[in-house]
Amino acid sequence: MWYDNSMTDDTYVSSGWHYRYGWLRRPELDDANGYAYEEADGDLIFTNRITHSVRAYLDCWLDAETGKKYLTFTRLPVKCWAKASK
Repeated sequence: MWYDNSMTDDTYVSSGWHYRYGWLRRPELDDANGYAYEEADGDLIFTNRITHSVRAYLDCWLDAETGKKYLTFTRLPVKCWAKASK
């Protein structure tokens, strides 16, 4: 797997494009904070990563302490995804 288990006690669940998890790309809200995404619950998330100007790839994790799932932007650049899955 592309991540190191020693980095967290949380469990990796899955990965996918932002729309898989109900996130919307909101280019009309882009500003100095970065590219805007809206989470399914309406919260806005901003990112400055140039690859997120059109779409973002997310990782889903299960919190070891609470048992709740949460999302993070994947740490790998787009060109590495194919290599990491091998």
